Amino acid sequence: MADDVVAGPAAAPAPAAEPAPTTRAERAHASAYFTRFSVAYAVLVMLAVGSAGALVLILVHVHTAKPAPWSTFVPTGSPLAMKRQIATQVSAEYKASTASKLITVFPSALFAPQLVQTSAGQQQAVQIPISLIAVQPDSSTGRHEQGDFTFYHPESTVAYSMCGFVDSQQNCGVAAVTSSNPTALFHREALELALYTLKYVPGTDAVVTFLPPPADPNAAATAVFLSRKDLKANLHLPLVRTLKPQKILLGGGVPDGGHVASLTRARLYTTDYQTLPGNGTAALELTPQIGG
Repeated sequence: MADDVVAGPAAAPAPAAEPAPTTRAERAHASAYFTRFSVAYAVLVMLAVGSAGALVLILVHVHTAKPAPWSTFVPTGSPLAMKRQIATQVSAEYKASTASKLITVFPSALFAPQLVQTSAGQQQAVQIPISLIAVQPDSSTGRHEQGDFTFYHPESTVAYSMCGFVDSQQNCGVAAVTSSNPTALFHREALELALYTLKYVPGTDAVVTFLPPPADPNAAATAVFLSRKDLKANLHLPLVRTLKPQKILLGGGVPDGGHVASLTRARLYTTDYQTLPGNGTAALELTPQIGG
């Protein structure tokens, strides 16, 4: 039998090779690379933090910034004070000449003029309070029946009256103007009154503006009636998108004339009053001024 082979002691593992020593140039290069990487990383972090901060500031500004006002002129005070300020502000823009206003405008109470006979047999003019406003639709198009009235309450309807500067016997009439017809300016002025009033005077659903009485005493009085529904879209846009408030001189044309006509043409009415039985009040009846 062969002799058992006796294994000798295991050979010790070879020692790990020691890293080759680096030169001074290599160490300097590695240090410079690390420095550049650190600086670049720091810059990226700063940019990220700065961008996040700027975004936060923008969002905070957008959230807290007040929206631009609907108009430059904003009435203040009580509803009556607001209406007076609106009438003064708007009427000052429309000029018959550089030295005088076209007309004056004032808020008016809703009363029906009526003649009553006194015990002495004389006729006396009295004012009967209006308790109902009945607006008749334009039935000429076939879309409405003649009796399809829309009713408004006087408490939520603001009334303005336009008055000229001629002899008081003319009852606020406007002096005859041969060179220009001011009617289109009256319509623009009525539209501007309605826009301000519906926007700022609380509790207002409609605005009726009584135009200056016609020169012919037998002609029917007219008014512009504009409801919140009529101007809903315009009240959500800045005023300058509908009208540009400005000084307007008679004879110089009608600024925004096309827009004014589109909003007022179908809202011109002749006015009439009907005494209501039983309660001593009257109704203001508005009939479309066809072809007006």
